[in-house]
Amino acid sequence: MDRLRLYAHSVDHAIAQVVKRARDVSSDRGLWSLMREEYGALAAGRMDREIAETFFSSVTRRRFATIGVDREIEFLQPWSSEFAARPCDAARRWCSGAGGTRALAQRILADLGHALADPSGDAQRVGDAIARGVREVFGDTEVAGADLLTSLFYRNKGAYLVGRLACDGHRWLPLALALTANDEGIVVDAVLTSSDELAIVFGFAWSYFHVDVSSPAATVAFLAEIMPYKRIDELYTSIGYNKHGKTELYRTLVHHLSRSDARFEDAPGVKGLVMSVFTLPSLNIVFKIIKDRIGAPKRTTRKHVMDQYRRVFLRDRVGRLADAQLFQGLAFRRECFSDALLTELLHVAPSVVRAEKGHVILDHVYTERRVRPLNLYIQEADSLRAEAAILDYGQCIKDLAAANIFAGDLLLKNFGVTRHGRVVFYDYDELAPLTDCRFRRFPEPRSPDDELSAEPWFSVAEHDVFPEEFASFMVPNGALRDTFAAAHGDLLERDWWCGVQERVRDGELVDTFPYPATRRLRRLSS
Repeated sequence: MDRLRLYAHSVDHAIAQVVKRARDVSSDRGLWSLMREEYGALAAGRMDREIAETFFSSVTRRRFATIGVDREIEFLQPWSSEFAARPCDAARRWCSGAGGTRALAQRILADLGHALADPSGDAQRVGDAIARGVREVFGDTEVAGADLLTSLFYRNKGAYLVGRLACDGHRWLPLALALTANDEGIVVDAVLTSSDELAIVFGFAWSYFHVDVSSPAATVAFLAEIMPYKRIDELYTSIGYNKHGKTELYRTLVHHLSRSDARFEDAPGVKGLVMSVFTLPSLNIVFKIIKDRIGAPKRTTRKHVMDQYRRVFLRDRVGRLADAQLFQGLAFRRECFSDALLTELLHVAPSVVRAEKGHVILDHVYTERRVRPLNLYIQEADSLRAEAAILDYGQCIKDLAAANIFAGDLLLKNFGVTRHGRVVFYDYDELAPLTDCRFRRFPEPRSPDDELSAEPWFSVAEHDVFPEEFASFMVPNGALRDTFAAAHGDLLERDWWCGVQERVRDGELVDTFPYPATRRLRRLSS
């Protein structure tokens, strides 16, 4: 949490130092332009140059409350392979595949930097898993070796060694070893050998990695090669450089909007009472603006919603809460908005949306990865995919509960399905700590009149929750409801929720893994 707050504190500190030293001229744009030139010269030789430049731009935007882009006092060049091409001998290491995959695994683990509880057993299991992974893609192919990033990627109680396998000397296969700690010590828990598997590990619903790299751009370039469907901004964000990730996302957005036919449009799904949501068809993100007047029966405020997004940013998202980036002072050409969309935005959020001088100004907007709303997904998908999504919907709710999160509004429209079929939650105004909730059963009616009453005959406090009523809206009637009830019927029971609350209060930490159980080595070898 402190790490995530550090950037804003550092920006404030930098501004305070400039004000202290420059005093009356600290708001002189000419001074800041000269500072930019000098700062750029100092940053030019750094391996993290792009990160340093984004920090300077963050300082100037905060100091001057910049709308749009100020070319005189910001750094604007897009991400380039020029950054990644700089030599960085310590960034990667090569392990020869001579002697077969078990010998390769031994070499990989010998230089891991952590002592393993069972190095010989893990070498055997990792070697066999690598061989299986290669056979699944290339058949019986010789593995020439492994090209590995030297830095480990840490998150929660696990760490990942990331690289790629050289097969036949000219074909590559992604590789990640997942390390965990158990009662025996540190073990290799899983071996992942596909781009899709790695993309989930580096996904937008997980907390950012802790990783120490000398050249962020070189690391991102390597990751982009083994996860080609990930955008550059997503990769920067996943390894902890979320502010520069925002910079790259904005540059990507500007590139998409440079097309003459680029237009924002309503995002698919049921219109919300709290947020107005729109998207750009060519880019898989959505833009979410808090409405000035929030419709009944919602009882919330703009400040509360902003606080909720801040809490989600700071906490562990356990792979189930979509990451959101806050942008302030965005300016887009008027023609990028249809008349209908702009009219709606000006109507529902005039405090943060305005049109002036041929531009639309968004003073406060969140961006999230675009996913398919679950209610639409199960209507469109075949029976097998719809069933898998409904089952994962229940698991999503349980994963959040185990992390002391009650989603609040459990309607299908508030959940989405990712490219990999994972269900995530993205409606945060009613999120609450599970331990703050009071799970209750419906009291017995006192008379027939109570049963027929449209209003409850008993008192309901703010944090009261009645799991029995979930059945009426969680899943539509039919085969999907039967499937859901068979696997997750306990979600409709007060005792299940109270049991999770008790375990959370006792300090139980439930492990959630960003890879399937079938990839866990001890399961495979048992």
